[in-house]
Amino acid sequence: MNTVTILLIILAFTVALCLAFFQYIFKNKEKSQLNYWLSFLRFLSVFTLLLLIINPTIDKNNITVIKPNLLIAIDNSASIKHSLQTKNIENLVEKLKNDAELNTKYGISYYTFGTALTTLDSLSFNESNTNLSKPFLEFSNLYKSDNNPVLLITDGNSTIGNAIEFVNYKSPVFSYIVGDTTVFEDISISKLNTNKNTYINNKLPVELFINYTGSKTVSKKLTVFDKNTKVFTKMLDFSSVDNVQEISFYLTSNTAGTHYYTAKIEALENEKNTVNNTKNFSVNVIEEVAEILVLTSVIHPDLGMLKKSIESNKQRSVTIKNINDFNEDINDYQLVILYQPNNLFKSVFTDVLDKKINYFVVSGLATDWNFLNNNQNHFKKNALSQYEEYHPFFNLDYGSFISADIGFSSFAPLEDYFGDITFSVPVNTLLFQKIGTIETTQPLLATFQKNNQKGAVLFGENSWRWRMNSFSETKTFELFDGFMSNLVQYLSSDLKNNRLNVAIKSLYYANETIKFSASYLDENYNFDPRAELWLTVTNKTTNFIKKIPFTVFNNQFNVELTNIPPGEYVYDVTVENNNTSASGSFKVVPFEVEKQFPNSNYKQLEIFSKNTKGALYFNKNSEKLISDLKIDTRFKSIQKNKVIKTPFINIKWLLGFIIFLLSIEWFLRKYYGKI
Repeated sequence: MNTVTILLIILAFTVALCLAFFQYIFKNKEKSQLNYWLSFLRFLSVFTLLLLIINPTIDKNNITVIKPNLLIAIDNSASIKHSLQTKNIENLVEKLKNDAELNTKYGISYYTFGTALTTLDSLSFNESNTNLSKPFLEFSNLYKSDNNPVLLITDGNSTIGNAIEFVNYKSPVFSYIVGDTTVFEDISISKLNTNKNTYINNKLPVELFINYTGSKTVSKKLTVFDKNTKVFTKMLDFSSVDNVQEISFYLTSNTAGTHYYTAKIEALENEKNTVNNTKNFSVNVIEEVAEILVLTSVIHPDLGMLKKSIESNKQRSVTIKNINDFNEDINDYQLVILYQPNNLFKSVFTDVLDKKINYFVVSGLATDWNFLNNNQNHFKKNALSQYEEYHPFFNLDYGSFISADIGFSSFAPLEDYFGDITFSVPVNTLLFQKIGTIETTQPLLATFQKNNQKGAVLFGENSWRWRMNSFSETKTFELFDGFMSNLVQYLSSDLKNNRLNVAIKSLYYANETIKFSASYLDENYNFDPRAELWLTVTNKTTNFIKKIPFTVFNNQFNVELTNIPPGEYVYDVTVENNNTSASGSFKVVPFEVEKQFPNSNYKQLEIFSKNTKGALYFNKNSEKLISDLKIDTRFKSIQKNKVIKTPFINIKWLLGFIIFLLSIEWFLRKYYGKI
């Protein structure tokens, strides 16, 4: 309680005392005991009322102790089971949980990782892939404080994701390596690079990297098969010095469809692990390419982004033309992208609408909205002269084609003129506009259909930044290019054949979950959640047949298959009580990627731990690991003192007390005839 409050309380006491004295005692000739009691009651009521007005508070110290975080990430992949290290990890986790001193010092959180990072529930060691970089990318987003040390329990083998030694993590990382670190003689195909798509009779470049670990000089044959047919063979020489071979060659196919290839290097005489001697890959051979036309009257980075992103799918070719130089037949193209159209686009726009060519309009600060509003009746914008920045946010209910949120909320804003947007045709909004922190229902990216023509509008320029944002977050262009590929696929496809679309990979490893995604549209080309979709998977060689229904989630039909035996399969997706169907093929190869490593890999984690000022530990060092964590002086609890002002008095009780005093005083005065 501060000095001013104390002085006010003293003043209130004095005022109440004086008031009571002057009312009942001063110049009152009757010095009865009743007057003294009435004076006392008046003093108490006035003093209490003044105390209520002053409302004194006292400072209460609320002290909390914040422990440093210790984030424990446990490798839950199948390679741990293959190397017989499950008990070692389970015992270590039990030790960590039962160490009272360690749990007193740290706030410990347990996670498991394989392909993704999840909170520890139970350890199954059945993840089909290992992404060592994933925990650190997730922890950087989840924990924003400066010091969040990580204990990484793993065999050090990574099958997907970024190289661990190049991950930027600001807190110390303590790596605990399980498994045998002894180096055995081994030969393996470490990496394979090729395009996923090619054309008939086109030469497809393939690049292989083959590693040899050993001290002898050996010669081994590399063979590449297309099913059971040899398409490439070469003898390779290795030694302790010349232990890496880079092989480049070309493959050619004269039939369309998916081709499954197997690259195989001969095994060594006493090789312990021969799983990594084989690499499977698939190539989609395309008969023809979809032609996409981009027309523009301005030079902008968006144009380069559109070409690069769309052509990442080899089934598509993009031609960029200045509107002043275009004099070709527009029927040669499956999709026309009109970039920031103005009155120079009048004849092209007329052709597009008359011939019902699918089109995609991208607007911006160079767009003539008067021209757009007057030359088509699908959409209009009441554009003002003031421009605005529009952030994207994803519409989970979008259903015209299969799409996913690739992190749009963190993307840079687009620029366009401010104004209300209206559509005169049924529209599906894929991205909404967000202005500042306000999420609107105005479309930023929308698709629509009328009769046999499809269209889309992106209301803003500078979408090239989105591709860079996506790369900055994921270290790859694949997510953004995949999003653009789905959009272009939808816009450039024939309306008669695209009510049912199915997404699936062409090649899977044994024990890998096979995921099917499908989108089905009704006769008005709107997503139909009431439809019942069925998947039938058949292997004609083994007579394997499996039929399973799809489930609906986020305007998408999904189904997953597990424990599918190796082999080549065909699938059919059908709609119940409807003739619409889609079919294709995929292959499951008898190779588990987690089995390809003959021993534990500690070298990259040793570099990573050193760079983060952590440490590396091996199987038999669990006691030292726990001891080092307990005595590490860099991680200390922080004591925070929060001063809370609490009322010195209870207002309800005090009001009741005042009413009680005044009532007693009034009753006494009434009883003795004072009033």
